[in-house]
Amino acid sequence: MTDRRAMVVLLGLLTMTGCARLMPENLPRAAMPADVPHVRFEIVAQGGRCTPAVLAADRQGRAIVLTFQVTSVDRAHFFLVPGASIRKEIPANTRVEISWLADRSGVHEYACTSGRWIGPLTPTGKLAVK
Repeated sequence: MTDRRAMVVLLGLLTMTGCARLMPENLPRAAMPADVPHVRFEIVAQGGRCTPAVLAADRQGRAIVLTFQVTSVDRAHFFLVPGASIRKEIPANTRVEISWLADRSGVHEYACTSGRWIGPLTPTGKLAVK
């Protein structure tokens, strides 16, 4: 039984340490047409949270470009929007601009966290695209 428990612990450690390579930074690869409307959001990542916690954009029936200007305060954060395939590390005390072509309506979860994924205890925000 001890060998089995040791194997499970070892497998868990290998999985956790290997996740960084399995989950590299990811940004959508869509062309950003010049003639679509732009919506800009100012987001502050501090203490593992995003401020503001709710964002909304009206696409008025057509595609829009959403630009997130994320400022990381006090430490590095990952800005994550899983529904848009966005995962970007923001170094401490810097601002990074991330753009996404939103061509569909929906509500997306987003987070500013020290990890590369949104866990069950991660404070999240909501992004509503109408």
